[in-house]
Amino acid sequence: MKYLKSLSSLSSFQSVRQTSIVTSGWLCTVGGLVADVLQPLAPFAFYVFLLSLVTTATLSFLCFKGRKGLVGALVLSAIACLVMGFFTLLQQGDESEERGIVATTIPTIATLQDKLGLIEEKIDAIKEDTETIKDTTSRIESKSDQVIESLDTIKETIASFKTDGIINTPSSPEEHYHNARIHELGGDYSAARRSYLEYFKSDLPKLDPHLRFITFLKVQEGTAGARETYNAIATRSPSKMAPYAKILLLPTESRKQNLKDYFDENPSFAPAAYHLSLEFSELRLGSQTIANKRDELRYISAFQQADEQGGLLRHLIDQELAQEWRTDANSRKRTIENTTGIDALENPVSISWMNTNSGAQANIQIIEQALDIFWNIKGQSSPESVGQSTYNNPQTGKPAPNQFFYLPTNQQDCTIEISYTDAAGQKHGPYDFEYAAQKESNSSDIRILEMTKNSWGSFRDYDGKVFFYFSHLMAYRGTLSKIEYGANEETPNREFKFPAWNKAGIALIDETVPTHIIAPSSTQYITVQLTYKSGEKSTIARITRH
Repeated sequence: MKYLKSLSSLSSFQSVRQTSIVTSGWLCTVGGLVADVLQPLAPFAFYVFLLSLVTTATLSFLCFKGRKGLVGALVLSAIACLVMGFFTLLQQGDESEERGIVATTIPTIATLQDKLGLIEEKIDAIKEDTETIKDTTSRIESKSDQVIESLDTIKETIASFKTDGIINTPSSPEEHYHNARIHELGGDYSAARRSYLEYFKSDLPKLDPHLRFITFLKVQEGTAGARETYNAIATRSPSKMAPYAKILLLPTESRKQNLKDYFDENPSFAPAAYHLSLEFSELRLGSQTIANKRDELRYISAFQQADEQGGLLRHLIDQELAQEWRTDANSRKRTIENTTGIDALENPVSISWMNTNSGAQANIQIIEQALDIFWNIKGQSSPESVGQSTYNNPQTGKPAPNQFFYLPTNQQDCTIEISYTDAAGQKHGPYDFEYAAQKESNSSDIRILEMTKNSWGSFRDYDGKVFFYFSHLMAYRGTLSKIEYGANEETPNREFKFPAWNKAGIALIDETVPTHIIAPSSTQYITVQLTYKSGEKSTIARITRH
């Protein structure tokens, strides 16, 4: 008899399948799509799946007992179970669990959800379940003393959390932040996002949760997506940290200018100084100009000063982040000081002079790459470019400027101004340099003489005699007060007399100027020592006869 009943039920099922399965399938599919779109409000697909699973089991039992009239309901319930189970399975992902698989796949549906306010409604729904947050933050809103006390409590609470456990019923901002970090570290990004959103409903003036969330968003959505998502959250967050954190997501130039404006208004806010220093760092720019290094160092100093006055720790929960910033700032500061130097940052230009037959040649040294260099006599002429060389600088990709110019032989003492344009196109200077004709001439002559010791004298055997010439020294006698020499003597013991020259530049050599001596035929070498007009003596040069 039971066998006959089963055959009867099977016959009824086949009859129903002919007329209802297609209709039930379409109906359940549409219902599944609707439930998926409403996923931001609640996991309706999962709820319907559980309900249809229980219903299918119950109806199967009743049909087996002979209730043939329930076969149609059994078919509908079974199809609903399959469809909703399928949607629930597809929703097992970070973004799809939050918005649903359809909205994740089709951006238009996600936009529709936003326009319908589903995400907003979800946040409002969560708010109803977390009213205890108000009890915590109300103390912060009352008095400034209570704010400090409450923030200290938050730090202690965060530090006391075990990093391997989720708080099942979080009721305070610090507990939501703890859960957000644990979910994030565990790879449950959807749950982490929800916990972050709960934290942002508080007005706690702590920056690092915002920084962590921004980093989290960049990984999930990219910079553009993170900017859009965080801006929407920041407009609803009562925390004064939200407007500052929004700045960090702006494009480079806007971010830099907004950071400057924020720091000018809040010089004691250490994070702004730290983030500004990063804007000018080698890590951010790749290649730094002197101006970049100067700005980086200036904001590092401002950060350290604000930190000393308590302008860092009061804005952070994570003390390890504070130490990380301090270590980074100190490291970058030492790098600039060791590789460039404080003095060079303030005075990147120097000049050295060399006497020539056509006047004094100024050689310009700049500690960074320059696109152009200008000079002028202060108060007497306008800036003039030194001109471009035929050499292309590989670092700038443009012709390198010449690094010298000339002053006439009769140039009086004056002040020279030097300015330049760096690789970024920024103008520097003018930097002033005093030009004292006689002093610079003497200094130039001394440098040349010290570099040409082997030319202080030369031997020549002629007509049975040994001649020793001082011609080279006579050209630079303007800086000399005495020349001493010695034949086959380690220490010079005789003086070579010459007429004085008290003008700048190369000295004139005519028939009145002696240029040589006649040495004994046994001479193997002659030693020479100079005394400069400054009173300083040179080392002894030994010139060998060949």
